[in-house]
Amino acid sequence: MNKNPSDSGAAYLPERYKQQIGAKKRRRFLKKAAIMFAVIATAVVIYLVLSGVLVNTLNQSQHPLPGTVESSTETLPRPSSAASQTALSRNGTGSPSTIIGTDVPAQPLIGMLPLDDAIASLHKDYPEPPYTLISVNLTDHYTNRSLYEFRMKQSDLPAADSGFLVFIDAHTGNPYIPGQEVARISTDQAKNHIQEAFLIPGSDSIRIRYDNGPDSAGTWLFTVQRDNRTIITGSLDPDTGQIVSFSRAVVRQGRQADPVLDSSAARKIADSYIIERNGAPLPINMSDARYEPLGFPDESVAGLYVFVYNRIVQEIPCDDDGITISVDSVTGEITEYNRRWNSPDNAFSVAVDPLVKRYEAIYLVQQKAREIFPESVSGLRIISAEIRWKDMHQPGSMPRPGSISISWKVQFDDDIIRTQQQPVPATGWIDARTGKILDFYYQH
Repeated sequence: MNKNPSDSGAAYLPERYKQQIGAKKRRRFLKKAAIMFAVIATAVVIYLVLSGVLVNTLNQSQHPLPGTVESSTETLPRPSSAASQTALSRNGTGSPSTIIGTDVPAQPLIGMLPLDDAIASLHKDYPEPPYTLISVNLTDHYTNRSLYEFRMKQSDLPAADSGFLVFIDAHTGNPYIPGQEVARISTDQAKNHIQEAFLIPGSDSIRIRYDNGPDSAGTWLFTVQRDNRTIITGSLDPDTGQIVSFSRAVVRQGRQADPVLDSSAARKIADSYIIERNGAPLPINMSDARYEPLGFPDESVAGLYVFVYNRIVQEIPCDDDGITISVDSVTGEITEYNRRWNSPDNAFSVAVDPLVKRYEAIYLVQQKAREIFPESVSGLRIISAEIRWKDMHQPGSMPRPGSISISWKVQFDDDIIRTQQQPVPATGWIDARTGKILDFYYQH
């Protein structure tokens, strides 16, 4: 190694070696600086990730994926149950709190009624208020046709009330009641019968639904509307298509005060209509005829003639079966018709002369009344005592053969009943063969 002549204690390096050493030192410095920068950058990234800043930055810069929809003014909460339901958010459908099941398509399928139209059909029977629409699903559980399944509840009930189900046919918009598929007369056939009976030009104004509740033996209920006003309501036999009952609306406004027809003329109209409606004379006997004015007591508006006919079996009148009919005293139009013919012929026993006499039946009724209200005995008055078939039975039930017997129907009242605004006579039923008390209605 050479030494610098001017520095006897230091080693001498040629210039080229000095340059090589300087270059090495610069490379080492740059390498250390790069490593330090990398370490610092890594630490910053880790910090940003942990604090969520980096995630938010990525989300803000991210574009929607193909096929997704950006958020709008409507919100769809996640389903809270396995039924996969979402809060209602479709334009004009129901209310914001209504729940729509995911089975309900956003756009109706071919031949399927839009949800809005189904809800409009629903509200004809269950308007808001007083009813509230809770949810809607699509089901085919009851029939091979799709049904809109609406859960409704009365608006004045607590929020915890689960409500009840109402079904609308997803293809026709007609109400559906589970069990109506057993009816021999279909919905369309029932509408045809109604059109023919009342000379209605089209079926669009007819609304029909099946009634199979606990107080019904199963029947088609119908309404007819004109200019958004119900003009006829009634019922139709689901097995025969026969009109069982109906009632027409009578407009009182502008109606004259006095009848045009008298009772005799109205009776002829009623008799002829019964034959026309049933195809032949029926074994009936008129038991009551009355005139009922329309309007309030201080009004003078021409009213209706009401005739009550009892069904006759073995020359004895039934107490329940029969026909009630009303005739408009101005136009002669039939405004009400109710045919009650519920007991089969074999349900009536063989009519024999009663073993219990009329006075004996009255005495038995008086004794029973004395036990119930002994303080009213002095004012007791017998109104009538007649032999009748006791044929009333629970709706939907079928009386056994020979189970309907002849009985004494004794009606009476007392001082307290006579003072009531609308007095209802008390009634006692006495078996005409045994003298047994079959039924007794006596209330104050």
